[in-house]
Amino acid sequence: MESLSRKLEVKEQLKHCLTSYRDSGLNNCIQQIETRILSKKIRFPLLEFCGETFFQEIKLEEQIAFCAQIERLKTIGGNVIIGIILQKRLHHNLKESIGKAAEYISLADAWYICDIIGERVFGYALLNSWDQTFPLIQDLANHPSNWVVRSLGAGFHNAIKNGLEKLYVEQLFLLLLSKANVKDKEMKQGMGWAAKTTAKFHPDIIAKFKSEIENTEKTGAWFRTKVRIGLERHQYAKGN
Repeated sequence: MESLSRKLEVKEQLKHCLTSYRDSGLNNCIQQIETRILSKKIRFPLLEFCGETFFQEIKLEEQIAFCAQIERLKTIGGNVIIGIILQKRLHHNLKESIGKAAEYISLADAWYICDIIGERVFGYALLNSWDQTFPLIQDLANHPSNWVVRSLGAGFHNAIKNGLEKLYVEQLFLLLLSKANVKDKEMKQGMGWAAKTTAKFHPDIIAKFKSEIENTEKTGAWFRTKVRIGLERHQYAKGN
């Protein structure tokens, strides 16, 4: 697989894609993106740059159709581009962007799709638009797709590590506790990741809910293990 490692190289490929869009429309643009961008090995920061560029250049009313076509190509890089475009669209229509993120994640056939989109959309939305976002996240916590539930953990992780207010982190942790006894592997991966991050950055929240965490009827051993690892990482970061 050919690698594009420099921004200048990526810009050159983007130029061809955008020229195709302006001259021939969305479908031809997608074909160019598949050939010139998504079939190459490109680092995530450069793919995020691609997403930002497409958001700026693709007409607002065509962006969802654009994302849908990119999703159907089933590429790793395509998920990064989708994640960034939906993230940028949060300011235009937050509910739609979160709903579309969940829709694309529900079509996933691999764990990384959940994490790539979940971090960039759900995590960003929680960090920047808590009041609007949290009720939607509560609904998604009961989504029939295990991939969507897993992706919430990725979003929580992203928001917490990037400085989500402690008051809000506690509310997320209560949501995690409500899922602390699930058996599904993918859901455990996502919820466990977020629990570990909570413990690493906010050990006092863990202490506050110690009795709930230690309740073996309501909380799985896997959840306690992730919390323990997070607490150990907190201590290590302090140099203890």
